[in-house]
Order: sequence, then C-alpha cells, then structure tokens
Amino acid sequence: MRSRRSLLIRSAALVMAVMLCAALFSACKLRDDNKPEDSAKPTGEVGSEPIPVTTVVMRSKNADLTLYDFGQGFYNSQFFMYYMYGLIDPGQFCDSVIEELSGFLYALNAAIDSGVELTDEEKEEISHTIDDQFEELLDRYEEAVEGDVEDKRAAARALLEEDLEADGINYDKFMELAENNMRLYYIVTKYYQELESNIEVQDDEVEDYISEQLQASSEITVSDLAQLLSAFNEGSGAYPVYIPDDCFTVNHIYLGYEMESDADGNEYYLPESRTADEERIEELIPTLADYEAFMALEEEYGEDPGMDIEGYRNYGYLIHEDLVNDYFAGFVYGAMNLYYGEWTPAASEDPEATEVPNSTPELKEFTLQDGTKVVKVCTESGIHYLIVNKELKKGPVEYTVGDEYWESWRSQVVSEKLGELSDELMETWKETYEIDTDVYTIKLKYAPDSADQR
Repeated sequence: MRSRRSLLIRSAALVMAVMLCAALFSACKLRDDNKPEDSAKPTGEVGSEPIPVTTVVMRSKNADLTLYDFGQGFYNSQFFMYYMYGLIDPGQFCDSVIEELSGFLYALNAAIDSGVELTDEEKEEISHTIDDQFEELLDRYEEAVEGDVEDKRAAARALLEEDLEADGINYDKFMELAENNMRLYYIVTKYYQELESNIEVQDDEVEDYISEQLQASSEITVSDLAQLLSAFNEGSGAYPVYIPDDCFTVNHIYLGYEMESDADGNEYYLPESRTADEERIEELIPTLADYEAFMALEEEYGEDPGMDIEGYRNYGYLIHEDLVNDYFAGFVYGAMNLYYGEWTPAASEDPEATEVPNSTPELKEFTLQDGTKVVKVCTESGIHYLIVNKELKKGPVEYTVGDEYWESWRSQVVSEKLGELSDELMETWKETYEIDTDVYTIKLKYAPDSADQR
C-alpha cells in the first residue's frame, strides 16, 4: 500500500487538517434534563481556575453545546482568518461564531423533532470513522514526539492525554464526545437530505443556470475558476461551464522526502531518502505506452492523496501563472514549461519573494512511447513527475442532459433551492426553538477583554 506523505495544494492541506480534527475535538451532546451539571460555574475572573470545556454554554429544547463545541466553531469558522489578521475583534468574532452555532442548533432541534434517526449501519460507520480519525490524530502527535523514543506510539498517546487533561477530560470522555458529536452532525445532514429529496428541478431551470454561469464566466478571475474546479473535484460544487484557453490541468507522480530533526529540534527534508524510488521510476517512464500507463504507475508509486480523489484524478490540478502561490514553489514553473515547451516567468515585484516566479528549478524531461511529454521538478518536500491531464477541454463545456457535468449543475440548482427553503425554515425554527446562550462564559474563555460588555 502506498504511503501518503503530503498534500500538494496548501489550502487543501489546511482544509484536510481541519476536517481531521473537527469531529474528534468537539463535544456536542443531547440534552438530558435529569442529568446533573457537568461542571461548576466559572469564577468570572481571568487568571482563576480554568473553566471546564464541558461547561454548557448554549441550551436548547433538544440539545446543548459546550465550551468545547464553541472552541471548534471558533477555530474552524470561515471568518477565523479575519480574526487572526485583526479585521474582526475577539468580541465581534465570538458573536459571529455564536450565530453560526445557533443556526446549527436550530436545524438540529428541527431534525430531532421531525423524528430523524440514524440506522445501525450509519452508527457503525460513525464508530469506524472515529476510530480511523483517532489513529490519524495519533500519527500527527507521533510527529511531535522528540528524542530517541522506542515506543513513539505510546509517547504520542501520552502527549494527547496531556492535552486532554488540560481541557478537563480524559480519553474515554474524549471518544464519547467525539462520537456523539459526529452523530449529531449526521442527524442534521440526514435532515437536510430529506428536505432536498422533495425538491424538484426541471431541465429548463438547469439550462437557465448554465446560461447565467456562461455569461458570468468571462468576468471571473483565474483564482475563482480554480476554486470552482476544486469544489467539483472534491464533490462539493458544480463543474465550471467555461475553461479559458490559457488554463490547463496536470496530474503527477509525487515522491515525498523523508524528514529528520537535528539536535535543536529543527526539521529538514532528506532528498537522498527517495533516490532508489526515483531511479526506478525514471527507468520505467520511458517504457510507458501512454497517459493511461503513466497513471497506472502513479497508482503504484504516487504519494499525493489528491490523486486518490476521483475528481482530481480525472481532471487534474488547474495551472495558470496567476496560481503560483497555490502550489509548492516550482510546481507551476515545471507545469508551464511542460505545456508550453518553453516558459520564462515574469520577475516578481516583491524583492523578498521566495516563491515562483523568482525561482527557476532544474527540470528534466521524459517522453512516453506515444510521444507524450513528462517533466520532473523537485520542490522543497519532494519530487514531482508532471503530465498534462487529457480530460480538461477548453471553451464552453460540452454536455448531454444527464451526464456528470449536467448532474453537477443540476445539483447546484437543487442546492440553491435548498438554501432558499432553509432560510424560510430558519425563521420558523427561531420562533419554535429558543436558545439560551451564556455569552459571558463564552467571552470569558475566548474574548476576556469583552466579557463584561454584555
């Protein structure tokens, strides 16, 4: 089985890291009025005993949220970067997270009252997912283990338990909260799926959507196009209706370098760690018949998890000179030279820039038996053997009613209708399900300077 060491696109790496921890580091529980309080009330003074993360801060008819939940909403909010850069002050950001979590609670209450239940198969799937995520979480902790430790897994478990103890919970509680949290998100998702199943979409509505998108496509930026294509590749959006002439996509075989730490704990890559695999792949590439044979070799040796996602495997990573900062330095340079035969990047206006286009790494070219070109480029983290993806077509996308493009656009129309329906239902839910929010405790924990400004 292949080792998956690194994600290619940085933003994707961040998203995957968030997704990995979101379920495990959450603590949402069904309301139990007969159960005593999980913890004492906060002291109200900054610097006093820490407020337990199991403290309930948002109460509703069917479910409660704790400080632990709020922490996950806080760090995973779509506006977190605005907060990090000081564009939103802590108090305002807490208010925005409260609003986001309130929306989830309203939908959860409605789902529970409508009788949404999970099947035994769904519960088993949740359990397996939690176990898998926990193992991946320990993998990350294992990377933080310092020194020459014989049993790194046990040391990683010890580090995790230290963090859990600091939050006032133990391993058993941690796993209980994680599984229960995922169960509630499954319930909400299932409820929305039931709402969606009753939405009807006519062919002419999809045609109207395509026409609107085609008209607007000339005005979108390359970055917008990249987001659209990535959303489709990840299964969460519609395929773009138009691909500009100066864009193309590539697939690649990626070999990630091993890492080592020095005496001071500084980590660095070891290019020599992949020499044997590098030599073997470069022996094989010239013997390959065509694109399909190259992708079969990727199956055997490639280590980019993006190539395991059906969308990225089929349609590749979007390349354009404006996207140089979306990839490891050198990747776009190699791809542009592969596609255009010879390409020289424009000089950066930033004298301190370290990314392409200031850097021009060494490239090595190979040719498959049918004449298809492959380019090798080394980046900081590993070796990439690039090939132009053959599926991406330029100009307006050709489709037939019912094919995968059409269905992605139809799903987008359904999504828009579901959004409109959700907005209508939300007004009813707000009247039906009162939420009692302890703003003071939340802000005492996450925005202490604004805690008294209630």
